[in-house]
Amino acid sequence: MGGFYMAYLESLCRRRGWRDPLYETYRASTGFTCLVLVNGREYQTDHAYESDGMAQESAAMRAFMVCRNFSVNGGMLARNGVVQGLPANESSGRHRRRGGGRSHSSSYMSSSGSTTSGE
Repeated sequence: MGGFYMAYLESLCRRRGWRDPLYETYRASTGFTCLVLVNGREYQTDHAYESDGMAQESAAMRAFMVCRNFSVNGGMLARNGVVQGLPANESSGRHRRRGGGRSHSSSYMSSSGSTTSGE
């Protein structure tokens, strides 16, 4: 079950004729982080959350806030030293993970709720 921003983001994507958002959640010892792919660009959380759902909602909020005004800065936003909205390759099946070289388990989840484990 998704949160408000996940629903807002899905609705925005449908109105604009974009594919549904794709979520990639990572689990580390400090908690969960998430990357969401929207219209060929990726948006991510800036810190770890205690659940994967909270991490997905945070990533969706960041994506929604930038994408609703997509024409501003070409869909990119720099915040806390992390650039949101970097171009990403949807066809690769996996996103690049910037940051530390720690291994993460991941799950891919479209906003329709289907999940595929990356383990």
